[in-house]
Amino acid sequence: MPKVADILAFIAMASSWALNYPLVKFALVYQSPMSVVFFRVFLAAVFSFIFFRKKIKIPRDLKTNLSLLLFSFLNMTLFMSFWFLGEQTESSSISSIIIYTYPVLSILFSVVFLKEKLSGIRALGVIFGFIGIILIFLHQLTVKPGPGLFFLAIGAISWALGTIYFKKYLQGVGIYTVNALQFTYSIPFLLLIVVSTGSINFSMLTPQFLIIVLYMGSLSTAVAYFIYIHLYSKYSVSDISSFFFAVPALSVIFSYFLLNENNSLATYLGFMMISAGIFLSSRKQNNGIVQIPD
Repeated sequence: MPKVADILAFIAMASSWALNYPLVKFALVYQSPMSVVFFRVFLAAVFSFIFFRKKIKIPRDLKTNLSLLLFSFLNMTLFMSFWFLGEQTESSSISSIIIYTYPVLSILFSVVFLKEKLSGIRALGVIFGFIGIILIFLHQLTVKPGPGLFFLAIGAISWALGTIYFKKYLQGVGIYTVNALQFTYSIPFLLLIVVSTGSINFSMLTPQFLIIVLYMGSLSTAVAYFIYIHLYSKYSVSDISSFFFAVPALSVIFSYFLLNENNSLATYLGFMMISAGIFLSSRKQNNGIVQIPD
């Protein structure tokens, strides 16, 4: 597939994930955080089999299924559960900052576990990108020391480890299969959580809520996570992880239009830092000469 197609796919994925942020705020009017997670993942599994059913090949050997189960636990169950639990006690701003230590963690883990090389120019791009995230949320930054910070950190670490695990052990399985089964294998664990905690409010399963989670489950999860897995199957972790700083940046733009949230000068400086970080991270180095990819 041409590189321009990958860029367009990334933009579609990042935009759909960014739109999740304001939509989640609407969804939480009707249901608890864990209930929203459950419906999102359940519908993602359904839509994955609808959209990609001809490409999915269920593995028959126990080893591959156990590997997919562990990936699902890291990349879906543990990540989303701790993210939403953390956001119950922490502001959305600090939640976004901590969750989006993901690009930094995934690149560090890739150096340790995948032996990838990290050039100085890319390291600088990662630093710029993360500073940009902090600046974007600086005007609404509030921190409440407590378990929420720990939960968010666990979520970010789990997501980063899931990416590394996929790169190291699951690339030969097939991206359609990996994508569909990561949702499917998460359903029993999430169902156990929502049933045991009584998280689902059946009287509030309104048409408005169902429309929101139908979008989240289909485009922003089933399709967006497929693009995420597709990109990581083609490129190294250090090649593309910094691009993910664009997601919370786009979420601020969507929140401005949908929730009338105001931006500050620091927000716009943050956009500039993220843009600079992505620009630096996308450059190639050959024999010490920095080049722009074709």
